[in-house]
Amino acid sequence: MAAASFDGSRIELADYITFPNQPVQILDTLYWDVFALYRSIVSGMTQYASELGPAATIGIDTWGASYGLLDKKGRLLEPVYHYRDKRTDTIMDVIYEKVSQRRIFELTGVQFNRTYTLPQLYSCIVNGDTCLDNADKLLFLPDLLGYFISGQMSTEMTIAGTSALMEPSQENWSKQLFQEFSIPTHFLTNLVDAGTVKGTVTPEIASLTGIGPAKLVASVGHDSAAAVAAIPGFGKNKLYISIGTQISMGIETDEPLVSEAAYQGGFKNTGGIARRKIIYRDFSAFWLINELRAALKREGREYSFDELHSLAEEAKSLNAYIDNEYPTFNTPGGDIRVKMAEYLQQTGQAVPQTVGEWVRCIFESLALKVKYCADYLKNTLGMPLEDAFVINGGSRNTLLVQLLSDALRLPIHAGMPYATLAGNLLTQFYADGKVSSVEEMREVAGRSFQMKEYEPQPGRDWDAALQAAVEKNVCH
Repeated sequence: MAAASFDGSRIELADYITFPNQPVQILDTLYWDVFALYRSIVSGMTQYASELGPAATIGIDTWGASYGLLDKKGRLLEPVYHYRDKRTDTIMDVIYEKVSQRRIFELTGVQFNRTYTLPQLYSCIVNGDTCLDNADKLLFLPDLLGYFISGQMSTEMTIAGTSALMEPSQENWSKQLFQEFSIPTHFLTNLVDAGTVKGTVTPEIASLTGIGPAKLVASVGHDSAAAVAAIPGFGKNKLYISIGTQISMGIETDEPLVSEAAYQGGFKNTGGIARRKIIYRDFSAFWLINELRAALKREGREYSFDELHSLAEEAKSLNAYIDNEYPTFNTPGGDIRVKMAEYLQQTGQAVPQTVGEWVRCIFESLALKVKYCADYLKNTLGMPLEDAFVINGGSRNTLLVQLLSDALRLPIHAGMPYATLAGNLLTQFYADGKVSSVEEMREVAGRSFQMKEYEPQPGRDWDAALQAAVEKNVCH
């Protein structure tokens, strides 16, 4: 959580407030603890108000695809499901039996996995769950949390783009898709642009927190799109790589891309600030590191991210690569080392033996996957890439960023570990009339945040490594 002031040239950030986001496992079902998130938001607003005084605007962004269902009185019908909950474990095959993957891409511009909203909703229908019939409204997580503090119900466009329920333009619901899957539409709310003022916080929230009658802004609700909105110097023919639990990487364009080549390359479309389009791919990143840390912790060995980074720097490279999208790697539970070892043995590659080697294998696999996707953008989709930007938490990982620069053979500007927060805040200034365009937002970001420069270093033949990985079906 962050607060900022703007002097007309730069934004000044107050100290960040961090709070835990701990999913809740009840029997065999996995939920988000949405009420804990709400309490943390209220607590954070209260702290900032005590330190800085009343706020002009508030904006909320989150990860994508998660939603809450409300009844006619505005009450949650059920807990908010985690997007990795088991209810969607086998739904993808059922979906493609109903409507082909290619047809869904035509209707939505999206190639999704089971964590998206469409599989979650369709699993309700397949399992005979009546929750959708009983729902009066569906709100994605940032809109739901915004509703909790304002009473206003609407759907911000970029967060809706994480659902696989929108037309390829990412500006309207795909009513044809709803029809083909027999998903009701009565619970959909009006779509609003990022930068729209939804209303004000409730009098109760204004008084309880001390922030006063602050305006609730529909910020760029999708965390990755929020980060892209804030990148200094970003624009056409430039590649962004946002690294956190997932990697989201892609380019910004004026029109969606739904060609056969885009489909074959696994690319998808989502909306960005000012109705710009983002053509991207996403796949697991530090999720794998988190799974490794969890496995080590069960053995009584706890490592910080900095410690793992140091061990990876010291470890030798085995030139061994995994497919970050391999299903078993993205299923919670078990020991990720066992899963990776089985995969590496099946593909005829060396198996790491030390903690540092496991971490380096993950980092190098990420770099190779990014190279594969960037090469596809350039060589197959005809998108020239002149520059690359690494943002969000992974920008602090100097080893990974250098590997990315080496693999891409591009200079990289890395920084803004809280790029998503910066994009959220800048969108609020945009909504409040303090900046007039996306370009001005990015100019302000350039004056406000430092970016570190990386140059590609000679050494490994990444082209040969990629060719070998493609032949083994490790990169696709």
